[in-house]
Amino acid sequence: MNGYEEWRAKAEAETDAVGAEAWRRDPQSSVYDAALLREHTEDLTRAREARNAGALIPVLQEALYRHLGELADPRLYALTPLGTKHVVEEFYAEALACIEYLADPDETGLGLGFTLAGFKRAAHIFGRSALMLSGGATLGFFHLGVVKALFEHDLLPDVLSGASMGALIACGTGVRTDTEIRALFADPRVIRTDAIKRLPSKRAASERAVYDPARLEEVVEHNCGDYTFQEAHERSGRTVSISVSPTRERQKPRVLCHYTSPNVLMNSAAVASAAIPGAFPGATLRQRLPSGKSAPYMGTETWIDGSLKGDLPMRRLSRLHNVNHFIVSQVNPHVAPVRKVTGRRGLVPFVSRAVVSSFRTQVAHQLGLARSYTRKTPLYGAIDLAYSLAEQPYGGDIDIHPRLRPLALLRTLSNISHKELLQHIAEGERATWPLLARVGDQTCVSRALDAAIRRLSLADAQ
Repeated sequence: MNGYEEWRAKAEAETDAVGAEAWRRDPQSSVYDAALLREHTEDLTRAREARNAGALIPVLQEALYRHLGELADPRLYALTPLGTKHVVEEFYAEALACIEYLADPDETGLGLGFTLAGFKRAAHIFGRSALMLSGGATLGFFHLGVVKALFEHDLLPDVLSGASMGALIACGTGVRTDTEIRALFADPRVIRTDAIKRLPSKRAASERAVYDPARLEEVVEHNCGDYTFQEAHERSGRTVSISVSPTRERQKPRVLCHYTSPNVLMNSAAVASAAIPGAFPGATLRQRLPSGKSAPYMGTETWIDGSLKGDLPMRRLSRLHNVNHFIVSQVNPHVAPVRKVTGRRGLVPFVSRAVVSSFRTQVAHQLGLARSYTRKTPLYGAIDLAYSLAEQPYGGDIDIHPRLRPLALLRTLSNISHKELLQHIAEGERATWPLLARVGDQTCVSRALDAAIRRLSLADAQ
């Protein structure tokens, strides 16, 4: 399959074959109340066409919050990847038309300051989406394809989160403007994929690591530049959050971003987040001083692989960035194969989910007990990490997984060729295309609110 248009043509043919269009035209569904949904759509249309902003605002708020949960149900996108029930799409289209109308003070007669404050309040209440990129070593180049597909369809969230390899992709994306991202995907050969370099035996033994951290730092700086979190945010408008795990027992895992650590260099955070124990030594974060020079940040602390303690730090992102909708690109070799099977519908996936959930609960419980009994022994560190891996969440509202390729699993800690890089990117794209309609629908309101706020803020500043 060469590209999106070819995939779409094939999907349209399959949709016709299974009669999905008739299903889409039928408004009835067990997921939502069709009559209520249509009634809300008609109420919105009447208030908007009457140019009655005062009446429209509470109707829009009620309609959005009443249907927010049910319209996110994946069953609405199970029959065809090209869309959902027409009545749902009509509701979203009318909601967007209402937001567009309310965002124009000249049309509504409401003051600019009042309108801007109202939209900021609505955006805070409604929440926003984030793209979360898991760890997974070189399998994480799959994330590039996910980013590419979302970006090319104007669906890439402004909030990006990454752990381990996902941190490298999040940083490389988050420091770039739209023009630079477009250029990157036009010629991915500029991306370096040679971060793995073996250390001499004596040095490897002394540092308790196999690979050279200097090479990793060199490659990360080439791919991500030399920006602080604050500088990157101001440059691209994107918010990047990077997970790092501590090496000291009493230290807590961190999520670094322009709020929590504005002057920390993003490339140093990415290196720390990618420092897989045993493969790379723990890393020290670095910051930009007011003089412009760099210096250690919390210099007595070292940090390791962010996916060990916070592969998907959803709770932290919710608090920091008001995120309540998570798109997850998950490639961790101990997670993705299981999630790909259990995430499907049907009897076998249902049984698989029950078995996996029970097994995971038991493992986490046993590791929790072991952790409490070994707290003052040399085993505590390893058991604590194992407990964190078993206990943390690995999925979001929309999950994107790669195909199960044994050969790729065998090369998770190897440098890859340019040809292999293109294969990873293509695979990420193909895995994302069937989810574009769902992502578009479930993020359209928050994207419209953010766009309105940017437009109104610009007008307010003039």
